[in-house]
Amino acid sequence: MNYAEAGITFCNFFTTFERNLLKKHLVLVVAAAAAVMLASFSPALAGAAVTPTGVTQTITMNVEKGALGFVAPETVTQGDALKVINETNPKKVGPHTFSLVTQPTLPKTPKATKSCFTPKHICMSIAKWHGFNPKTEKITVNPVEAGPEGWSTMGNNSKEGDSWFTGEKKEGTSITEQVTAQPGTLYFICAIHPGMQGKTTVLPAGS
Repeated sequence: MNYAEAGITFCNFFTTFERNLLKKHLVLVVAAAAAVMLASFSPALAGAAVTPTGVTQTITMNVEKGALGFVAPETVTQGDALKVINETNPKKVGPHTFSLVTQPTLPKTPKATKSCFTPKHICMSIAKWHGFNPKTEKITVNPVEAGPEGWSTMGNNSKEGDSWFTGEKKEGTSITEQVTAQPGTLYFICAIHPGMQGKTTVLPAGS
C-alpha cells in the first residue's frame, strides 16, 4: 500500500467535517514541501538570473616561449560574456579542454602532472565528463554544462564541472558563455595538457 492509499484508508475513520479539514491541511503541507524541495534540489531554478553586463572578456590558449598556457584576465564580473579562444595549431600541439575545476584537484608537481590522466585524477575525470571512449578516442558530450547555464560550476573527481573541448581540426575555435558563477576564484585546466592551468576572480554583479 502506498502513502496515498494509506491516507485514504486512515481518513475513513473520520467524520466528513474532519476529513475535509485533514485534506486542506495535507494540501498546505505538500505545497510547502514542494517549495522546499525546489529550492534545495534545483539551484538553477532557485537562483536569481544574472543580468548581462554587455562586456566580453577573453581567455586565450596559446604558446609563449615554447610553453602552452592560458592568458586570462585577473577579474571578470558576473554577467560578463567570457570567450575562450584556441590560438594554437592542433596539428602541432593537439586539442585542448577548458575545464572548470576546484583548486585541490589541480596537479601541483611534475609527478602529479604526469599521473593526471589516470583513475581518480582530474584529467581522467574530465574525460569522463565528456563521455570519452578510449577505444575510439572520441567524445560524446561537448560542451559539458554541469550546473546553471553559463560558466558556473567547478568540478572535481566526484562531480562534473563546466568544460569545453576545442576540437582537433583547426586553430581559432572558440566558445562564449556568460559568467554565472558565484563571486570567488574560478580555476581551470586543460585535461590534455595538465600543465596548462589558470584562474580568474569573479566579482559580484554591479562591481
